[in-house]
Amino acid sequence: MGKFMGMGKEMGKIEIDDRGRLTLPSKIRDSLNIKPGDKLTIKINQDNKITLQKNPSKIEIFENLVGCIKTPSEEKATPESIKEIWKMQQ
Repeated sequence: MGKFMGMGKEMGKIEIDDRGRLTLPSKIRDSLNIKPGDKLTIKINQDNKITLQKNPSKIEIFENLVGCIKTPSEEKATPESIKEIWKMQQ
């Protein structure tokens, strides 16, 4: 078929089982740090190409927010303090 530009590198091949399930190769799971219970988003583009994307965990979202929200004092933000700030904004 030739090379696809911008498609990324091939990380393995998978097979769909009789119940329609697929198993991601360990190389992919390790590369994306995918653990049992993690959520993925699947998209299908106009060319019928499938894209899987790992959804960030609540911990990863929180770690990205640390330092972005100003608290009344110089204390470090915690999940609880962020929830309180969100409640006050609603």
